[in-house]
Amino acid sequence: MAKGVKGWKKYLALLLAVALLAPVTAWANYAPPFQPRSRGVYLENVDTGMLIYEENGDQRLEAGYLAKLMTALMTVEYMEEKGLDLDAEKVPLKLYIQNLVYGSANLGGILLGEEVSVRGLLYAMLLQSANEATMMLGDYIGDGSVGHFADMMNDRARELGCTGTEFADPAGFHDDDPAQNSWTTPRDMGIIFKAVMENDILRQILQTRDYDIGPTNKHDSLNQFNYTNALMSTSSDYYYGPVDGGFISVVSGQDAGIAVMASTGGYSYLLVLLGTPGGETLADTRATLYTEAKDLLQWAFDSFAVRTVMEKGEIMEEVEVKYSFLTDHMPVATSETFMTLMPNGVDLTSIQMKYDLPEAIAAPVEKGLEIGRLHLILADEEIGSVPLMTTDYVEASKFLTWMGWLEASVHTFWFKFCVLFVLSFVVLYTSLLVQINKRKRRQGRYSRYHSQGGRYL
Repeated sequence: MAKGVKGWKKYLALLLAVALLAPVTAWANYAPPFQPRSRGVYLENVDTGMLIYEENGDQRLEAGYLAKLMTALMTVEYMEEKGLDLDAEKVPLKLYIQNLVYGSANLGGILLGEEVSVRGLLYAMLLQSANEATMMLGDYIGDGSVGHFADMMNDRARELGCTGTEFADPAGFHDDDPAQNSWTTPRDMGIIFKAVMENDILRQILQTRDYDIGPTNKHDSLNQFNYTNALMSTSSDYYYGPVDGGFISVVSGQDAGIAVMASTGGYSYLLVLLGTPGGETLADTRATLYTEAKDLLQWAFDSFAVRTVMEKGEIMEEVEVKYSFLTDHMPVATSETFMTLMPNGVDLTSIQMKYDLPEAIAAPVEKGLEIGRLHLILADEEIGSVPLMTTDYVEASKFLTWMGWLEASVHTFWFKFCVLFVLSFVVLYTSLLVQINKRKRRQGRYSRYHSQGGRYL
């Protein structure tokens, strides 16, 4: 049975790989059967890069603690770039950082002067959303300045292609002054979270339920629990089996947010929610956030599948064939199968076809020659295209080819130039002959006049 399941997953993976040939299409008019409460939503099929649904995808909203995802990404990239060991490098908790996070509800229990490995700080930050661990990493990579690290975060965000993101600090603290907050868009956070999940180290951390940092100079053991993501906790009412990893931002009195990836049946989806309204209690806020995330992901799994739109070898159209006595038209067919992720409810007959073919092709024609493309249009958007190829070999007629060459030559510049040159020469030559003949006739008349006793003037 396990072997059969594995075979099915390989087949589906192959289908999704073919679907990657399709362009990114936003199913903008295909919405879930409920209205999300979050102000910003971004839902993408990871296998194809296809945008499934969005709500204010490019609107700048407060990033909150989701800023820690960028801090995590930059930490691992920095360590890899410098060739540093995540376990060997130790970072102390400095006094100014302890003062910055004083009174925060999200702490990892790290003490002043305690030295924790970079790996341990990553686990504390991503499993427990520990603010002191986050600021310690920012201080370490930012050469003793979390402000400098924030500038580095913004530079990296732009490198990733984020256009509406501006981080104010490594953790994404909230401030009453909007200028002191971290801002992003659902689409930008999707880009950042995808990069995080593509990193093997960070993906493993986000998939971990709990982690023991081990002994430090202050603790015999510093254990961190994944309480920040109830979607992965089997004991939670919000547990959702397909979740591969995620991170939340829930702070009392503020809007919440989440970035989560889920996979099942060979399909993977990435979801970002921003501006999820906070409830009267943190429990209410979490309930809204988790429920909305689960409902959107399940809707995607239930509503979309890879479907075959066009089979290889389907005869689609004919084109005129020139310079052959054997035939004057050639059927063209699709040269590959086209599959793409699309809503289950879409009738394939509603897909329109737009041909990009030459008016005619000249013999000889080889079989299997690509001569154009078939564009597939659904709801006024191109969902993909398929190459069109010739279906047979056609031999050329030498006579018709010569006649065609002659016909084509007539319309060329040099042919017209030569004709004009010859005509001009003929006109000039004829004019010269006329003048010569006139002169000869005149001389003949003079000669006859003289022979008859006349005289020249």
